[in-house]
Amino acid sequence: MAAALSPVRIPVAVVTVGAYRFVFGRLGLFLELAWLPLLLLLAVSIMPAWLPWLAAPDTDSAVLRLLPDVVQLAAGGLCLNAFAVRWHQMMLFPASAGAPPVSWFKAWLWFLLYTLAFYLANLVLFALVFLLSGGEDLVQSGQILLLGLAAGMALPVWLGMVRLSLLFPAAAYGRKLGPGAAWRAMRGNTWRLVACGVLAGLPLVLSVVLILGAVFTALDLQLGDLQPNDPALAPPMGLYLLAGVIDTVVNFLIVALGASILVDVYRRLVLAQES
Repeated sequence: MAAALSPVRIPVAVVTVGAYRFVFGRLGLFLELAWLPLLLLLAVSIMPAWLPWLAAPDTDSAVLRLLPDVVQLAAGGLCLNAFAVRWHQMMLFPASAGAPPVSWFKAWLWFLLYTLAFYLANLVLFALVFLLSGGEDLVQSGQILLLGLAAGMALPVWLGMVRLSLLFPAAAYGRKLGPGAAWRAMRGNTWRLVACGVLAGLPLVLSVVLILGAVFTALDLQLGDLQPNDPALAPPMGLYLLAGVIDTVVNFLIVALGASILVDVYRRLVLAQES
């Protein structure tokens, strides 16, 4: 009886390796599900190459200066969530298991709602840090105490988002969890899920840094040179395209890995407990 009441613990290595095997063992399926949102997001990500005046508008308006970043953020939220829903449902309902009980569109709306809530939580957090710092860069200004306070404020918020992350596979499954139920289901596994995410994403991020670092070194450029103040100093168009393609594909791979991890965790912590 005691064993039955023991809380389930996510096996970090098993879940992470399983996610890698599932994603990279099905790259054809990955491209089949991702090609349309990937192309749309790629078009937005390379916008500075085609419309440099829009990427760095010559204006004093803070709103206009932030517009390209807002557009890219919105496009990323729409496209990545569209792909994430399809990947979740493909894992939860393989062809042999039939169609999901919830439509892709309805699940996508829930994904967007949850993502927006997480974005707003981060926005409030950054606003608080900005107000505490007086609008200064905390590292450059040497305000170590405020920097520590900002980190202390950020950690609980981000861990709270991780603990609520089962909301996503539940929405894709068609059996939505309330925030309280998602919170309780993840009890004792928050840091384990963080470890899965870090172990899954770190190799991809390091690979991108190494590849782009080698390209920039070969061209004798700095990362900031992708958006120079003087258009005459702009690097070759091919560099924009290469950076945009790599960044976009890696974002979709990270989403696929994250979705694979979440579905596995959802099965272990929720579906297995209901059966």
